[in-house]
Amino acid sequence: MTLEEYINKEKIELIDLKYADIHGGLHHITFPREKLKTFLKNGVGIDGSSVPGFAAKEYSDMRIFPDTSKFYRDPFSEIPTVILFGDVYCAEGDKPFTDGPRTVLVNALKLLQKLGIGDELLILPELEFYIFKDVYYDLNVLVSCVEIDHVDSVPPDNGYHIDAPYDGYRAFRDRVTMYLHNLGIPIKYTHRECGRYSQHEIEIDYKPSLINVENILLSKYIIFRSAEEEGLKVTFMPKPIHNEPGSGLHLHMMLMKNGTSLFYDKEKGSFISQTARYFIGGILHHLPALISFTNASTNSYKRLFSGFEAPKKIAYSIANRSVAIRIPGYEKGKNVDIEYRPSDAMFNPYLAVAAILLAGIDGIVSKTNPGKPISGDIDNDSNVKDVPRGLLDSLEALDNDRVFLKRGDVFSDFLLDKWIYLKKKEYWEVELRPSVAEYIRYFGR
Repeated sequence: MTLEEYINKEKIELIDLKYADIHGGLHHITFPREKLKTFLKNGVGIDGSSVPGFAAKEYSDMRIFPDTSKFYRDPFSEIPTVILFGDVYCAEGDKPFTDGPRTVLVNALKLLQKLGIGDELLILPELEFYIFKDVYYDLNVLVSCVEIDHVDSVPPDNGYHIDAPYDGYRAFRDRVTMYLHNLGIPIKYTHRECGRYSQHEIEIDYKPSLINVENILLSKYIIFRSAEEEGLKVTFMPKPIHNEPGSGLHLHMMLMKNGTSLFYDKEKGSFISQTARYFIGGILHHLPALISFTNASTNSYKRLFSGFEAPKKIAYSIANRSVAIRIPGYEKGKNVDIEYRPSDAMFNPYLAVAAILLAGIDGIVSKTNPGKPISGDIDNDSNVKDVPRGLLDSLEALDNDRVFLKRGDVFSDFLLDKWIYLKKKEYWEVELRPSVAEYIRYFGR
């Protein structure tokens, strides 16, 4: 069914056009259905200088062109509304804004095809999050505090797959699942996660990367709106509670060509193909720089270096969860995939997936050998390198290793410089503020 047919059939009145800023935050413009044809032809004008990471003030006029290939019914709007995503264009010359996050991923996928490596990157995202009854936080010159109101039953050990009476927000999770299902977002499954204070996971099944990147953004939107309606608080922060499991957003991946996974080697009967090894090799080689996109917050590194099977080692393994790339032991044959484990929901999924793909492409082109998969307990193995210790370290690595991202002009130096500048500014805004933990340790000395 086309969008026009759906609008007429469902008596849609409003179009909600969404796009993401450089950090991955959603923005939107809403207009009556009668304006759709005009905006499809001419785009919707916006002030790019008011969108984080977009144009400078000197050339701020931009346009958003709706993409009608995928559309979604907004379940929260009282007035029948359809959600579309849009492509950002520069108003002058009507050219795509090459530094726009959606355009970066689209161009990375075009490069994959142009090089003849593959047709598509499929991804399966795992969204982890905490649900609280309420959260109060404040920060100013004289106040620094966080107070969490939690009423769910706390299991004696951990919450992994735990059932009643410790899965108190199952009904909430089920309602979110049905919202997503009705939007056409394929759900693999949902469950209670390890965190004792109501941590949860929703896995979105395999789809082409551009579709599932936007399914990530839509899923977060649906989860936040559902929590708002029910008077709850949800957070995707990688480490919201000290000494409890953090929340990641793992990405399972398959590189496809002619409808077949390039990660499975049928001829040799190998567990993974040579292409998969090169792809992994590229990711591991560039991981110190890459992680600045997949773990884009100061809070991200509190998760990576806090135990709980957090993936802090630059290595790959079969079934080991402490490494950056895991080959799941339960997937066999042509279903074999690789799981990129460091990432979390503070990323911009367009930029993060594009960066992962470009690292993998570089590994294939350069035939980067990742060596043999790691086995055994490697958490304290000093012979296996750790991921960067913090956001600042990863940004410095990115500054020194950016050529792989510029292949095919997918990332520009302008975008990379802008990313490094904004994220360093974010880092120092957090780092220079005294924390409550510092007061406890140092105030009375």
